[in-house]
Amino acid sequence: MAANVPPLKVAVLHYQPATDPMDPVVTHICDALSALGHTPVTIAVHDRVFPVLEAIDSARADLVFNVCETFADDYRMEVNVAALMEMAQVRFTGSGTAGLLLAQDKILTKQLLEYHEVPTPNFLTFNGDTFEAFGRMTFPLIVKPARSDASIGIGSHSVVKDWDELTRRVREIRKTLNDESLAEEFIEGREVYVGVIGTTAKPEILPIVELDWGNWEAGKPKVSDREVKFNTVSEDGPSIEIARNLSPELKARIERSALLAFRALKIRDYARVDFRISEKGEAYVLEVNPNPYLEKESELAMAAEERGLSYTQLIGRIVESAASRYVFKPRPEKTTTGETPQAQA
Repeated sequence: MAANVPPLKVAVLHYQPATDPMDPVVTHICDALSALGHTPVTIAVHDRVFPVLEAIDSARADLVFNVCETFADDYRMEVNVAALMEMAQVRFTGSGTAGLLLAQDKILTKQLLEYHEVPTPNFLTFNGDTFEAFGRMTFPLIVKPARSDASIGIGSHSVVKDWDELTRRVREIRKTLNDESLAEEFIEGREVYVGVIGTTAKPEILPIVELDWGNWEAGKPKVSDREVKFNTVSEDGPSIEIARNLSPELKARIERSALLAFRALKIRDYARVDFRISEKGEAYVLEVNPNPYLEKESELAMAAEERGLSYTQLIGRIVESAASRYVFKPRPEKTTTGETPQAQA
């Protein structure tokens, strides 16, 4: 454990519908926290607001490790969970309301990246029946919901080749997801992920991870959809690996863009920045994930291991970064004995 972080009671806040098994990431984080000398408890959140704060209060946690990405089956409510904790002055890991809101809204993200001169594909935004272009557009384009997470609403069908396909896909997103759309130039090429951990003042760029497409179907657009991201790895299917054969100059440009994006979007503690590298060697930021999946086999964990950080040390670095924002005082001892029960919300 770092000298500047005392042993803490840490509540791992996670989304938990009643009929679903607990996500393995919760166990992974709790095991890492225990190995670091902290005392973890879990707080399961589903669709009730007041019990969330009641559970945090009854757990008497020094810090909340926030991996709650959804509320009431709506991924867009992730921001509201952080806002709830901020209003209650709860200390928690990860990005606050500002960072989550800016990164969740893909249009705001693109506009901020452009302002900070971070390369990103040219794009169109849609508001009802009107659209606005940012840069000269050429087909094919990829159409995404303006506010989405975990590749929801994205697949090979998202790549469109003409205006008829584009307008049809925009209408489908509005009808099925109740969301506006963002269309950007589809970049053929390598897909890489860059982990950033630490404070805004001193962030650390982790080794670059690449998506190996494996035996991908010829002619099918390479789109990293939910099937690619979350299905069990097969022998000849897509998989992640440490990126090789990146020139020092290209690597430096990718790392600079990741750092600028981390700071521009007010991200805290950790993030994953997704890139496409065009056939001409240009690296474009596709998305910034302020609350990326932290499972042991995730891109962030793989990058940390390449840097020489174990999974436990990665979790420790996130706790250290969050702890630097707060002042921790020794908790008064409780008069009762026995283990603290897990809180449920």
